[in-house]
Order: sequence, then C-alpha cells, then structure tokens
Amino acid sequence: MTFTEEFAQALRHQRMLMKKRPDRRRIRALIYLMWFIGFGLLFATVNGVQSGRLGSAAWWRHDLPGHMLVSLCVTLSFFIGFRGFERLAPQRWLDTITGWRDWRSGLFFSSLSIACSLVGLIIGFAAVASIWSRQDLLNKLLAKPGFWAEFLLISVVVTLIVGLRYRARWKQEAMQARITEAQLKLLQGQIEPHFLFNTLANVQSLIDFDPHRAKLMLERFTDYLRASLGQLRGESTTLAQEFAMLEAYLGLMQLRMGERLRVELTLPAELGGIALPPLLAQPLVENAIHHGLEPQIAGGTVAVSARREDRRLYIEVADDGQGLDGPRRRAGNGLALGNIRARLEARFGPGATLELLPREGGGTRACIQIPLPDDTP
Repeated sequence: MTFTEEFAQALRHQRMLMKKRPDRRRIRALIYLMWFIGFGLLFATVNGVQSGRLGSAAWWRHDLPGHMLVSLCVTLSFFIGFRGFERLAPQRWLDTITGWRDWRSGLFFSSLSIACSLVGLIIGFAAVASIWSRQDLLNKLLAKPGFWAEFLLISVVVTLIVGLRYRARWKQEAMQARITEAQLKLLQGQIEPHFLFNTLANVQSLIDFDPHRAKLMLERFTDYLRASLGQLRGESTTLAQEFAMLEAYLGLMQLRMGERLRVELTLPAELGGIALPPLLAQPLVENAIHHGLEPQIAGGTVAVSARREDRRLYIEVADDGQGLDGPRRRAGNGLALGNIRARLEARFGPGATLELLPREGGGTRACIQIPLPDDTP
C-alpha cells in the first residue's frame, strides 16, 4: 500500500468510531498535525486581517504563536474527547452511531465537536494569558458577547459545511453501492475466464503423463464450481459456505503449486451460520496467492480465520509472502478491494471495514470487520 493510499484510508477512518485504530500512528499524527497547523494559520490570518496587524512584527511575535497555541489545545481536546468516547463507550454504541445516516449523526458529531472546541479554546486562551502575562485576557474574552457570537457563527458554519459534505458523500456511497451490487449481479453465474481456461489447460496437459493428478485436479475443480455457483445464485451466503468454497479453491491451487502452497483454515463451529454477502474472502485469498506467494520461489502459507469479538465478526486472510512493498507481477487497480468495501458498506453500513495491513514477521494481512446484530446467536 502506497503512502497516499494509506493516508486516504486513515482519513476515511476519521469519520468512524473505532476502539482500535488500524492505521499507523505516524499517519494519524500527520492528520492531527495538519489540523493543528491549518486551524492555527487560518485563525491567525483572519484575526490579523481584522486587526490590521497581519504580517507585522507584533503579529509574528504574539498573534501567530498565540493562535498556534490555541489551535494545539483545540486539536488535543478533539483527540482526547473523541478517543476517550471511543474507549469508554460500549462497542454497540459505536456501531449504532456510525450506522446513522440522518440528522442524528450530524447532531452527535456537531455537539461533541463544539464541546471539544469550547474546552480547547478556554484552555488555549488560559495558556496564552499565562505565557504572555495577560491574566485578564481570558476574563475579557469570556465576558465579551462578540466572542460568543463569533464562536457560535463559526460552529454553525463548520457544522453546515461538514453536514453537507457528509450528506453528499453518503449519497455518493449509496449510489456506488447500488452500482457495485448491479455489477456483481451481472457477474453472478460466471467464473473468471482466465482461471477457468488455465485450469482446464492444466488438466489437459496432465492427462497424458500424470492422469491420476489430472483426475484429482478435475475433481477439485468440480468441487469448486459446485461451491461457487451455489453462492453466486443468491444475494447472501453463510460463513460456513464461504469457507467451503475457499477450501475447494485452495485445494485446487495446491494441486497447481504443489508444496509451495500451504493452507490454514480456521472457522469456529458456532460462527458457521452467520449470513454475509458471497465472495468476500476469495478475492483476498487470490490476491494473497498471486501477489504474495507465487512470486516467491519457496511459496508460503495463506491462513484464513474467523473470530467474534465484542459483537463484531473478524475475517482475516494472512500470508507470509513478499508483503505490500514487494514488486508486483502486474499493477493492481484496487478494483477487488474497492468492490468488497462497497458491498460491505451497502450491506452493513460504514461500521463494516476492510483493512490491508503489513503482517508481523513479513507478508500481508487483510482483515474484514462486520458489526453483528444484537440477535446474532
């Protein structure tokens, strides 16, 4: 994953409530640093224009450092406020709030943001008054009606802009989800031509000098077709059926790669009946093999597992291949990952995510998180 992709992913996560942030700390720190610098420069510039001191020596010595300090306090207040809520609130609250697509979402985020801004401003002004020995500054500001009017106006404007932006994004995501589902239905009942032809070509080439292996490959291919076509005819499948198709697919790939491919499938029995859209994990397995393991002479292991934690389902595909930074046999366009994310969004809301991360010890780890309904056994 490139830095740009990782940064864009971290930005998407900023509008979600998560107990565990999957993004690297330096990426999250960069986002907060941009907020800190951006807000500080914006308000220092606006204040400088209003006072006529913009660019003057006093503006550089006092106004700009003071506004940057206030901006730092506001940024820290946002971080503590939102991360504190994420850590203390039950997971079901976070899933419910993240799934809102109406006025409730705007009311919650606006209220919490205004509260964090107000706390940060008061602390920031107190710090400025203490550092610059202006003990009366805070009292004057708090007692000044213009301060509260300006704060209220800025809060309303920012709330409206963010609300309109989120509304437009929700509409765009809903439309993209419908387009993705329509494209998926067009593809249902079809097997990728290259995979189909390559497999049949392998069977044909083995018939003359290794008929036993050719027969075994044909049997595995039949098992895979039976499992995959059964899923593709419907809009929903179960986790057990998904793992059955993965087992058939990986068995077929093991015949092609031999000892270079090792497989680990872990599915607790109590999770087998959970419903989910078809073909969520297989594209991730295909990517793990094609981009991670096949380029290595020694091959490697692909491990697929499922677990449940705090009313969330985790489906993980991990490999010990060449990793996200390794050379690609062909450039990927991210279509499969985007397709999975759009389908998760359409089915479960923004609380369902797909993350592609480096694996400890080398390789790649793709993790799907799905919020489970309260009535899930």
